[in-house]
Amino acid sequence: MIRLVVTDMDGTLYSWIDYIVPAVEALVSSVERSTGWPRIKIVQTLKKVYAKYESNEYPFVLQESEIFEAFPEFGSFDKLIIEPARIAFKDARQKYLQPFPGVMETLQTLKQRGLPVVALTDAPRNPVELRAKMLGFDQYLDAIYCLPGFLFPQTEDGGKKIAKRIEQNDQQGKYRAACRVVELPREYEKPNPLGLRRICEEMGVPPSETLVVGDALKKDVAVAREVGALDCWAEYGTYVSLEYRERLEIISAPAITKRHAASILDGDISKRAPYTHRLSNFSQLLEIIDNTAS
Repeated sequence: MIRLVVTDMDGTLYSWIDYIVPAVEALVSSVERSTGWPRIKIVQTLKKVYAKYESNEYPFVLQESEIFEAFPEFGSFDKLIIEPARIAFKDARQKYLQPFPGVMETLQTLKQRGLPVVALTDAPRNPVELRAKMLGFDQYLDAIYCLPGFLFPQTEDGGKKIAKRIEQNDQQGKYRAACRVVELPREYEKPNPLGLRRICEEMGVPPSETLVVGDALKKDVAVAREVGALDCWAEYGTYVSLEYRERLEIISAPAITKRHAASILDGDISKRAPYTHRLSNFSQLLEIIDNTAS
């Protein structure tokens, strides 16, 4: 009998690639208009910062980049460069970040059944918590276990390189998810099984009564099998067009792709890697759970 569901987020509950590619491209276009810099220079400048923090969602990329060094007065930089870029990124995210079919309905059903669902993701706290809040996942998840969040960037004299409204919103909890959020040590990143073991321990459910679902065979499925949980491969989350792969390669460092979209790096592993269940839709979890109870 399954008493706990542990789900990955990127590539399992929604397509990270389908949203991050147009969102970063929109940000780049905004900076291009604001500064007059060549697009390739902007992309390569931002990519350095993304690589440093291993995330294309590092929220302070502009003030940490060489672009800020060229326009170092923060007040005007914030209003004329950061704010338009932030809005461009936000609008694209709002348009393209959508749950996979069947995800919301399945989470609602599991909630109604009283079956706890916990997310285990290798994404940093800030962006993943915001995504969960935007999509309403935080109303159905019991908890999110993620990697540590990003701190506010500081000037040499200890001041913060952020707009006051951002700091105020953070202090007021406007970026916080409704569910519990736990930051794991970076060394817990999958395929390290310690994150999953900790979830099972803190939820009071043994791995043998836990179902794990995720799109990455080398990470999600491998971790589940190592600890003795029931694994479900979210194959539907691995389908990425060649166009989007090429566009992602332009804006994203390999380490970032590995963290957020590991399944596209799996290659032909699906032909040889073991898995117990293969999903074409997230809702198939319900049938699998029902079958384990009979």
